[in-house]
Order: sequence, then structure tokens, then C-alpha cells
Amino acid sequence: MLTRIIKTNASSIRIALFVSFIVLVTAIAASGQMTISQLKPVWPGYKGATIGMTADEVKTKFGEPKCEDPESIFYVISDTENVQFMIDANKKVRAISAVFDAANLAQPTFEEVFGKTAVAEPKPDGSIYRMVKYPEAGIWISYSRMAGDKAMVIVMIQKM
Repeated sequence: MLTRIIKTNASSIRIALFVSFIVLVTAIAASGQMTISQLKPVWPGYKGATIGMTADEVKTKFGEPKCEDPESIFYVISDTENVQFMIDANKKVRAISAVFDAANLAQPTFEEVFGKTAVAEPKPDGSIYRMVKYPEAGIWISYSRMAGDKAMVIVMIQKM
């Protein structure tokens, strides 16, 4: 019984932290952004899910979500990876936020998200944040890596 309560509380805390990170990334989106109109995004979606996909297509692809409401679908992919799909009024994906824990050895690098020619500009503490707009694709992508050798990475893709 106690184990079940602890797991439920840990799950609730994890979801609250995930939502907090999304708010943080969106709040700092105005700084460190850039527009690359001539390039197509290298990382346009998450594991085959893209902006504009229907909520039903997401559920078919990823299965039963951990948490769902009319505006979002949340999945715990593993102990070190979560993804949330924000849904618009037409029941289509308008934003994707993937969070990779420090222990996730497969977390995407800056170059995997923006391409080999992209240059990361770490802040003095070692953290990295960049937002790139892709007007032709109708999306923007942000990459946020916290400071430290084993840092959390958040990749956000959103419809413009």
C-alpha cells in the first residue's frame, strides 16, 4: 500500500516538474532565438510524431497515455524520458515537448536537433539554449540543456 502511494506521489511530482519545464522553456523563448528560413528542420518531430498529427494518430503510435485531457497527451517513455503532446481545438498536435533525464544516454545533442553545422553557444555555467524558427515548415524548435556534465535536455517543437 505504501509503495503504491509513493509511486502515485512520485508520478504526480514528475508530471508537475515536466509541466514546469515546459513553462520555463516557453518563458525564455524570446531570448536566444534565430530564424533559418532557407533550412528545413533536422529534428521536426519526436519518434515519428509531428506537428499537425491527430491526437488519435499519436495514441495509435504510442499507445495508452499516462495522462490525458482535451488539451494534452502525456507519455512516460521510460524512467529517463517523457513526452507531452499539446492538442489544439481541431484535435491536432500543436506542440511537442520531450524531456530527457540526465541518466538518458540517448538524449539528443544540439547538433542532432539543429544539424552538424549549427554552433552551440554555451552560457558561462555550461547550459545551452537556442530557439530556431522555420517559417517554411511553420514551426519553431527550441533546445535547452541544463548545466553540468549529466544535464537534463528539453526539446520543444511548436506550430508558429
